[in-house]
Amino acid sequence: MRLFFAVLVAGLLGFFPSSQAASASDAILLDFSSAHCAPCQAMKPTLAQLASKGVAIRHVDVVNEPHLAARYGIRKTPTYVVLSGGQEVARLVGQQSMNALQTALASNPSGPRIPTRATEASLQNIAAPATRLAPLAGGVSASASAVSSVSEAMPTVSLAQAIEIARAATVRLRVHDGHGYGAGTGTVIDTNGEQALVLTCGHLFRENKGQGKIEVDLYVGGQTQTVTGELLDYDADTHDVALVAIRPGFQMQPVQMIHPQERVRAGQTAFSFGCDRGADPSRRDTRITGVDKYDQHLGVSNLEIAGAPIDGRSGGGLFDEAGRLIGVCNAADYEGDVGIYAGPGSVQWQLDRAGLSAIYKRAQAPQTRLASLQREVPGVGVTANVESIAVNVSNGSQGASPSEVPSVDAGSKHDHEVIVIVRDRKNPAGPARVMTLNQPSADLMQMIQQHAQ
Repeated sequence: MRLFFAVLVAGLLGFFPSSQAASASDAILLDFSSAHCAPCQAMKPTLAQLASKGVAIRHVDVVNEPHLAARYGIRKTPTYVVLSGGQEVARLVGQQSMNALQTALASNPSGPRIPTRATEASLQNIAAPATRLAPLAGGVSASASAVSSVSEAMPTVSLAQAIEIARAATVRLRVHDGHGYGAGTGTVIDTNGEQALVLTCGHLFRENKGQGKIEVDLYVGGQTQTVTGELLDYDADTHDVALVAIRPGFQMQPVQMIHPQERVRAGQTAFSFGCDRGADPSRRDTRITGVDKYDQHLGVSNLEIAGAPIDGRSGGGLFDEAGRLIGVCNAADYEGDVGIYAGPGSVQWQLDRAGLSAIYKRAQAPQTRLASLQREVPGVGVTANVESIAVNVSNGSQGASPSEVPSVDAGSKHDHEVIVIVRDRKNPAGPARVMTLNQPSADLMQMIQQHAQ
């Protein structure tokens, strides 16, 4: 597994060279097919030949992954979709020649899209939910649209604020090596007067051994301001994180870190910011699909997310729905359509090594976050806001009623977690917020029991 992770970091999500334009080497080919489709099976040798030439191909079985088929409006197999620069630039329906596929892969992202050459009469319906790789091509069916809206992050005021804070704290890095420069992404995690600390990935500095010039682009009021960065510390291999100091000349607002007691869980929603191929930062919504799946023998903290990031997002931040930083972009697996991020433990390891542990240790604790919920909905108190509380204990029970909530004392060895659903009683259909509190204190459990009805 260690070798696999290293290949991903070095080969698939290296920082974006400035001289490299979007081309066939940047394009990703999505192959929508099925096991019972004869033309699809006939195309296998051609696709294998493309893959041997270095083309990134994502094979999608429309039966096993109908969500991707609906996302791209696929109604006939085989269909080949070319993504470049984060956008669909070409689409071919039916069995294709090698030349046709190579032409599609070389499409200019800023040019016109290649037509599908498919007629409505030949299309076969495939109903499915949606994913987040790219906007739907063409029309959206009612069923697909409904599922897509459910999969989006909850549009609360607090989430919107968190997104804007993360956006303002995201920077673009240009790392010089004497022959040019590569572009990556970073996040401001701490400030001290006019100084700021940027968290990014370590492999940005692998080639120049940390010796090259660093330029950091800040985004202020719609304008780009460039300052010089100073590399404080980096690890380009095991943890793949780095710290860069800058002097923006003004007070920046850093993002919050996740509290050391909290744990990221598979299935939770998240969003990321990154500079696709050196462009201005853009946001992508996603979900956590795995926690600590890679380098388990080394005990390295990492997260896997849905949707493979592209070049230039290296070092960009991954945030939970409270806007707290939970990961740093490291690698992409296009075949599996996932991204791999350094997790909270790796970030904490880097801060510990740099003597900056105080940054994550002062993160807002779960209990403090719960107490602050009453301020999120004006005029509504805690007891009115907390509509439902479920407690999961280590023996596997779920959804306990308030009267069944187990008591917790300071010496309890039970592994409890508290799941809080917060919404306005006067508007039950309105936006809700779900939070998980890991290792709740005895005081918190007692407060819950007192207010539970």
